[in-house]
Amino acid sequence: MTQVVLKSRDNAPLKSLIISALEAEQNEIKIGILKTKMKLAVFEKRYNLSTNDFIKTPPASMDELEAIEWSGEHETLKRLEDELSRLLKIEICS
Repeated sequence: MTQVVLKSRDNAPLKSLIISALEAEQNEIKIGILKTKMKLAVFEKRYNLSTNDFIKTPPASMDELEAIEWSGEHETLKRLEDELSRLLKIEICS
């Protein structure tokens, strides 16, 4: 387990500030996840194919740039979900 110690130069309480910052970051990531899922849904509807199936076997007739974009959105979603998971595991100790 990694621990971080923060000290305020003016002895101001930091706990509420840190909690607010973590919550704000979590909310930004959640918005990113929703936007990315919406982009993936467009591809899934257009090609009548789930993203997981696309990753396994992309359609042969698919435009290469669209395939790159779809794959990129999938990777973005995985990264955002991983970041959110890590943030949700942070425990603030007093």
